[in-house]
Amino acid sequence: MNLRVFFFTILVAAQIAVPLHMIQQRESVLRDGELFRFKTEPIDPVDPFQGRYVWLRIEEDYAPLSALETEGIAYNATGYATLGTDAEGFAHFTAWTHEKPTETSSFLRTTALGPEKRWEEREDGTRQAAHQGLSIRIPFTRFYMDEAKAPRAEIRAREAARNKDCWVAVRILNGKAVIEDVIAEGQSLRDLASIKK
Repeated sequence: MNLRVFFFTILVAAQIAVPLHMIQQRESVLRDGELFRFKTEPIDPVDPFQGRYVWLRIEEDYAPLSALETEGIAYNATGYATLGTDAEGFAHFTAWTHEKPTETSSFLRTTALGPEKRWEEREDGTRQAAHQGLSIRIPFTRFYMDEAKAPRAEIRAREAARNKDCWVAVRILNGKAVIEDVIAEGQSLRDLASIKK
C-alpha cells in the first residue's frame, strides 16, 4: 500500500514539475533573451486544440547557403541558424550548422527543410527560380491572443503587412525563441485588436 502511495506521489509531482519547468524556461527566455525583430506576413487560422492565434509567416525564413552546401543537408536535420541584423535593425539568418555555436553569437535551434528558391524576373520579362539558401523551420509562428481579439488582430496585421509595417519581436536565448509581441502600424497588436473600426 505504501508503495502505491509513493508512486502516485511521484507521478503527481512529475505532472506538476514538467509544466512549471516549461513556464520557467519561457519566462527565462523573455527576461534574459536577446531581442530580434523579424518582418512578417500574418494570416489567422484557428487551431482547435490550442485556441485562437495569429499565424505569422517570417519573410526571411532561410539561411544563405550555396546550392552545394544545401544538397548535403538532410531534410528535417537538426541544426543551428546564426542571426544578424540588417541596416534597418531587422533580423536575418547568416549561416546554418549542425554544430551548436560556441561563440557568443545569437543562434536559433531549428530543422532544415531543403533548398529555398525564389522567383526572379529576367530582363526579357520571363521568370526563373533562383537559389536563396537553406529553408529552415521557424519555431515562432503562432501569436496566441484572446479568442475575441484574434480575428480583429489578424485584419489589422494583414493591413499593416501590405504596407510593410508589421513585424514580430522575438526573444532568443541559447537557441530557444519566445514571441514577446507583434507590432503593426507601430503599435502592439494586442492594443490594435482592442480598437474597433
